[in-house]
Amino acid sequence: MTYGSGNSGNYKKLKGQNIQVLDTDPVVYAGAWATGGAMNTAKRQHMGTGIQTAAIVAGGQTPDAATAIAEVYNGTSWTEVNDLNTARRLLAGSGTSTATITFGGLTEPGGVIASNESWNGTSWTEVGDLNTARFTTGSTTTTSTAALCFGGNPPNLAVNESWNGTAWTEVGDLNTARGQLSGCGTTTSALAYSGLISPNTNSALSESWDGSSWTEVGDMNTARYETGRAGESNTSALVFGGTTGSLQVLTEQWDGSSWTEVADLGTARSGMGGSGTKFLALGSGGEPKVTTTEEWSFPSVTGVQEGQLWVKTATGASSVLKGYAAQGTGSWASGGNLNTARRGLGGAGVKTGALAFSGFTTTLIANTEAYNGSTWSEVNDVNTARQLFGSAGTVNTASLGFGGDTDPPNGTATVNTESWNGTSWTEVNNLNTARVALKGFGTSSLAIAAGGDPNSALVENWDGTSWTEIAEINTGRQNIGAAGISNTAGIVFGGGGPEGEAETWNGTAWTEVGDLNTGRRSLSGSGDSSFAIAMGGITTADQAVVESWNGSSWTEVADLATARGDSSSSHGAGNTGALFFGGDNPPIANTEEWTVPFVTKTLGTD
Repeated sequence: MTYGSGNSGNYKKLKGQNIQVLDTDPVVYAGAWATGGAMNTAKRQHMGTGIQTAAIVAGGQTPDAATAIAEVYNGTSWTEVNDLNTARRLLAGSGTSTATITFGGLTEPGGVIASNESWNGTSWTEVGDLNTARFTTGSTTTTSTAALCFGGNPPNLAVNESWNGTAWTEVGDLNTARGQLSGCGTTTSALAYSGLISPNTNSALSESWDGSSWTEVGDMNTARYETGRAGESNTSALVFGGTTGSLQVLTEQWDGSSWTEVADLGTARSGMGGSGTKFLALGSGGEPKVTTTEEWSFPSVTGVQEGQLWVKTATGASSVLKGYAAQGTGSWASGGNLNTARRGLGGAGVKTGALAFSGFTTTLIANTEAYNGSTWSEVNDVNTARQLFGSAGTVNTASLGFGGDTDPPNGTATVNTESWNGTSWTEVNNLNTARVALKGFGTSSLAIAAGGDPNSALVENWDGTSWTEIAEINTGRQNIGAAGISNTAGIVFGGGGPEGEAETWNGTAWTEVGDLNTGRRSLSGSGDSSFAIAMGGITTADQAVVESWNGSSWTEVADLATARGDSSSSHGAGNTGALFFGGDNPPIANTEEWTVPFVTKTLGTD
């Protein structure tokens, strides 16, 4: 048994103590803010979107007037890029550092606008206007071609509009009209939170969007407005800073049912840019017009072991011992079956919103299906049917498919790459090298393609526009597993003959790390370089084995209900939640959902 902070003595001194078992882990959920690179221009009330290591801010106020300045962050420093066409503040946005839409806002001297601008990584283009001109709105976070704009001023609005890449359409209104709110998520899974209901009434309200209507869910702990935001769905969000009338450092994390206060910002502020996920976020600028950037992460999570004790010394005569459990072993549950059984398919998204596309039945298919957390629905086909290809995407509204076999059984490798915008597939720039049996990770705009047949070490980087060859993996192989939510942090594992080797990517180099316990090929992965899960695969036969990666080692956890290889999975859920679907020979439609609760343990006094 391992002990945490405090005076615990040896184990026998635990006898007779009051032991409380917690169902959450105080170490895992500690988190921390760290200083990042400073922006070039101090500002507030600007738009921010992207991920922690690849973000963009635009517009805002500096020092006393609306600005058109835009800057891009690479994880270390900010670089000024082309300005917006229209200077504005109190605007909103959604997307990535290379593909963003920004909308609404105030021009000077105070004109409310409906105009929108789209960023392609190089320049801004004016696109279709909002139906309702407004500022201080909430918005989704993930893509530039599928976004929501909800609430805002003047005076306090409930109206919600959906963007399909071409035009805005009014959809279901918020239950509570408000301005100066925040939001995150996708067009089918969004969260609206904080804001001002009236000039003197701060809001703690949260509302969840399921693609058709809003439902009031758990309130924030502290009512406030003009907060920073991050998050990828209606079950995963971060809120930070803002004002209650005075500037705030408070940070809260949303898990789908409640808000939890976590570590404070280093600098109190409001009206800042926010981007990323609830696990890896970026806050930039803000009132009082600062250049400061802060990065949110969980550096302390790796040391937690099941059965450890957290010891808190009480102010009274005795110590109170609080035992806690870290991750449980997890379990698999049946999800809705694919409409079309297949193997060698691609996948993207998270457990509650995934994408399955192309693959092989008795022949190649172009069919694409979207998952809403319970059922699969057929959507638009890919342009080029294939099997055994690479895929990337942390949401089901933005995905990438690349390479693969377009002519089984002859085995014709392709360089073809296609991008999904939530509605349709578009052919984009090809890989440099055609290959089959490769794997990928990242997003639709920032991805990695690694390995392939025959036992290739080749790696290519996708920047949203084109592929570039970068540092090779140390051990060339095919049919590997992979996990990662960006092109700067990921892990590849297994593959080859079969093999168990694993390597992590830090954006510059590959590092060999601990091997899988069971070497295998044709397996799938979900998560990132710190927390991942490896599922299924083939040795001499189909495997049901599942292993969890904690940043330093692999641990076998609960087996799949159905052993299989050549399957696919969601990408963006760490090692605590994932979706695993399709695969095997002959092809199957089976879907399984992975969940790891933070379990409660009963501690004895012996």
